[in-house]
Amino acid sequence: MNVLYLINHAGKGGTEKYVEMLAKNLIKKGDTPFLAYNEKGMLVEALEKLGIKCFFLKMVNPYDINAAIKLAVFCKKLDIDIIHTQFARENYIALLARFFGGPRVVYTSHINLVNTFAWKFANFFLARQNSAVIAVCTSAKELLIQNKYPPKKIQIIFNGVKPIQAQTGVSPAKDPFVFTTLARLSYEKGLMFLLEGIKEFVKSGTAPNFVIKIAGDGPMAEELRGYIRLYDLQEHVELLGYVVDTKEVLSQSHIYINSSQNEALSFAILEAMAQGLPIIATKVGGNVDIIEKGGCGILIEYGNPKQLAAAMKNMLTNQKLYNQYSKNAKKAIAGTFNIEKTFQQTYDVYSKVK
Repeated sequence: MNVLYLINHAGKGGTEKYVEMLAKNLIKKGDTPFLAYNEKGMLVEALEKLGIKCFFLKMVNPYDINAAIKLAVFCKKLDIDIIHTQFARENYIALLARFFGGPRVVYTSHINLVNTFAWKFANFFLARQNSAVIAVCTSAKELLIQNKYPPKKIQIIFNGVKPIQAQTGVSPAKDPFVFTTLARLSYEKGLMFLLEGIKEFVKSGTAPNFVIKIAGDGPMAEELRGYIRLYDLQEHVELLGYVVDTKEVLSQSHIYINSSQNEALSFAILEAMAQGLPIIATKVGGNVDIIEKGGCGILIEYGNPKQLAAAMKNMLTNQKLYNQYSKNAKKAIAGTFNIEKTFQQTYDVYSKVK
């Protein structure tokens, strides 16, 4: 089976981790993955190291007929069986390529957003040409239906990561207590809300010696540094910048916090769970699936800093609860959010639509 992964920006986010995971496992199956991209990034470098052929395809807009024709020709030459798209723009181009002899198209929705009327109108007609649509969480499926994707073609397949067998993480008794978040420094990640929660926690007077490490880069870096100084949080907040070895950071942490305003199903949360870290997460998107199905943490309302501060205090002071969440986190990765399960369910989709 030859599968072409189509993505606009081949960078370093969760979607790119998803594509890399599928490509690696496809090779193990004896099949052949390819990648076509518009903007080169770390994903291209990672796949090329695996010997996977990666190709540039200029994609100007969702209705780029020229890109669709080139894609169709490209797929015929390589005998591609399936195009697997990751975002709406690429999905439309792949569907248009079908009119020029392109192969079947599988689409994975990684973003939880309500579409405009124009997008919904286009979805109603074009998305019917998708052979299958994958939603990475329950809310993603609900939004796909709201956005006029055909319900019968939508299947929920949770993201997954590899379980870690060895005992990981650090003792809750270790001082200082370390909270961690891995996130692009952009507004939708709720990092200002996170700082407000930390400020509230410090102001409560009950906070022990703690630090929160924020790993990631992005456009908000300077703004965040300014607010850290304004709130006088230099003692408690560390901006690590972009970190390649996130496992090392997580292995030295006690609790993972996701403060996002909008989220599908976060690989960063799953990686933290694999390390046995309890989770504090906003009640949005796939965070709800993770916490409710995994029983591994506390859900909080986005924009409620007092609730965030209370959750941090609860995690620090309730040893029994902490231990149970840690145990449940690793159990959930071994079962519900296991990388092998994610790949096998996706491969089954490929096999059915090929």
